[in-house]
Amino acid sequence: MKKFLLLTIVIFSGLSLAAQFKTSIKMDDYPLEKRTIVNIPDILGYRVLKCDFHMHTPNSDGNVTAQTRVQEAWEEGLDAISITDHISHHKGRKDENQAYDLASKDAVKKGIILVKGGEITFGLNPGPGHANALFLQDVNKLQSDDWRESFNEAKKQGAFIFWNHPGWAVDTIRWYKEHTKLLNGGMLHGIEVFNEFEYYPEAAKWCIDKNLTFIGNTDVHSAIDRLYDFSKIKHRPMTLVLSKGKTEAGLKEALFAGRTLIYAYNMVIGKEEYVKALVNASLDHVSRTLDTNTTLFTFSNISDIDFTLNRVSGSNLPQTIVIPGRSSVDVIIKNENLQPTEYEVQNTYIKGYDHLKIPLFQ
Repeated sequence: MKKFLLLTIVIFSGLSLAAQFKTSIKMDDYPLEKRTIVNIPDILGYRVLKCDFHMHTPNSDGNVTAQTRVQEAWEEGLDAISITDHISHHKGRKDENQAYDLASKDAVKKGIILVKGGEITFGLNPGPGHANALFLQDVNKLQSDDWRESFNEAKKQGAFIFWNHPGWAVDTIRWYKEHTKLLNGGMLHGIEVFNEFEYYPEAAKWCIDKNLTFIGNTDVHSAIDRLYDFSKIKHRPMTLVLSKGKTEAGLKEALFAGRTLIYAYNMVIGKEEYVKALVNASLDHVSRTLDTNTTLFTFSNISDIDFTLNRVSGSNLPQTIVIPGRSSVDVIIKNENLQPTEYEVQNTYIKGYDHLKIPLFQ
C-alpha cells in the first residue's frame, strides 16, 4: 500500500512538473502592422506611384526573402516593386522566376504591384554593364553568356530596360558604344540616375539629351533598415511614376513615356516639367497685411519633402526660405521690398546640376 501511494505521488508530481514546463505566459496581442504613408501629391492629372525597381533576394546575392521584400515595401508606403536578381549567364543553372513566384501571392494580399524582372549582368566596355529588364514573361529565357542575346530576348518580351548605376565602381562616368547600340536598337529606355546612396548628374543629363526615363532605386541586398538609417532620412530612395492608375499596365505605359521623378535623400530629380509640377502642387502661400508697412506671408507644404528656397534675384528679401514637409512657415516682409523675385529650389535637380527656379511675390 505504501509503495502504491509513493508511486502515485511520484506520478502526479511528474505530471505537475511537466505541466509547469509546458505552460507559457502569454503576452498581449501582437501590434497591428503599420504602413508609412508617403505624402506626395498627384500631379498633372496622373496618380503618383511610389516604386523601387531594383532589389535582390537569395536567388542571387541578396540575403532577404522575396516575401520579406514585399512586406518591407508595404510598410514603407510603396505601390510597386520589382525583384531583379542577377541573371545567370549559364542556361538552366537556376530558376530566374523563383523570387517572383514566391512573392506574387503576398504582393496581391498587400496591394503591391509586383513587376517580373531581372538584372542582366555583364562587364563594362566591352559590354553594357548591368541593366534591369522589367515586365518580363519568362526571365529564364534571358540566360546567356552573350549580352546581345539577353537584351534581344528582353526586347522580344516587351521589356522596359534601364542601365543600372552607371557611376558605380568606375573612376569616370562614360557613355560607351554598347549603349549607343542598345539605344538605337530600342533596348535602352531609361537610366538609374540614383542608386542606393549615389546620384549621377551626368547620367541625368543623358536622360535629358537622349529622352530617357529617370529611374531611382535602392539596389537593396540586405534588409532595408540595415541599408538606410531611417532616423536620419524619411524614406528609401524611390522612383515616382506618373501613372494613369494603379495598375501594371498604367505603370508600364508611364515608364515608356518617361513620366517619372526620383525622390531620394530629400532630393527631387527629373525633367523640368515634372519637377515644376510637383513643387507647385506641394507648395502654396497666402498673404495678410499686418499694417501699412508690412505683410505676413504663410508658406505651406503638403508633401513630405523639405523644400529649401534660395534667392537668386530681387533685393532685401529673405535669402533662404526653408519650408519643411507637412508644415508651414511665416515670413514677414516690408511692403517696400515686395517686388518680382526668383528663387531656386535647392533640393531639386532638372538638368544634372541645375536647380528649378520659381518666381515669388509677382
